[in-house]
Order: sequence, then structure tokens, then C-alpha cells
Amino acid sequence: MDKAAFEIVGNVGKTEIKEVKGGKRIAILSVATSERWKRDDGEWSEKTYWHRIAIFAPAKVERIETMVQKGTRLRLVGQIRPGAYEDDKGRTKYVVEFVIGPFGDVEILARAKPRDEADAEPAPRRGRSKRANGAADAADAGEPT
Repeated sequence: MDKAAFEIVGNVGKTEIKEVKGGKRIAILSVATSERWKRDDGEWSEKTYWHRIAIFAPAKVERIETMVQKGTRLRLVGQIRPGAYEDDKGRTKYVVEFVIGPFGDVEILARAKPRDEADAEPAPRRGRSKRANGAADAADAGEPT
């Protein structure tokens, strides 16, 4: 069997639960991944990429709804699917969709601060937080609007 698969390890920016036909629900996640490198001048540079992930499996959608919020670090495994849509000017746009169905995986690697603590005034930071892979927190990455 042929397949196009992905594995993304990153931090959640936004979560959205949508109702679709037949009362089913899907979760849409915005997930940040980063890469970091040392430039020729010895300074560090970092680039953050945002990925849109659609989750269809009902049990996984429920898990996202109850356990995941902004800043949660996840490992996601699923299928890559080509897609297309028409923009408001009638032009066809092509996209790559990241989809997690019943055979995909959603693994919580690190929980974000509880919602009530996250809303409180943040403590002063002393530099960038570091992860095992050197990526910065998604909140620091400046998610696009």
C-alpha cells in the first residue's frame, strides 16, 4: 500500500472545533514548528513555520477539546492529502492538507499552563526557553493572523 504520511512535533497556537454534516465534529489545529541554526557571523537564527492540521477521528477530537490548548506540545502523525479550492476571485488554489483520521496519532508531549494561570500576568522571562530539540515556545514565535 502506498501512503503519504507526516509527523509533526510542535506547539499548538490555535484550536477550533467545527461541526460538519451529520452532527460530526472535526478539530482544526494551528501548530508551530521551528528550526534553528548558527549563521556565519556566529549569531543564532530561528524560523517558525505554521501548519494547519485537521483531525477527524471522534475520540481524537474529544481529546483535543478536553486536553489541548494554546502552548500544548504535541506529536502528530497522519496523512498528507492534496487539496484544491477556489478563492474569492474564482482562481483555483492548491494546498497540502495534513489530516489525522482513525489510524493517525495525537500524542501530548507537554501540557500548557492551566487556563486560569495562562490568563494571569506572566512572570518576567530571563531569555528564551529551550526545548529538547532547541525550538522556542509557540507563544514566542509570533503566530500569524
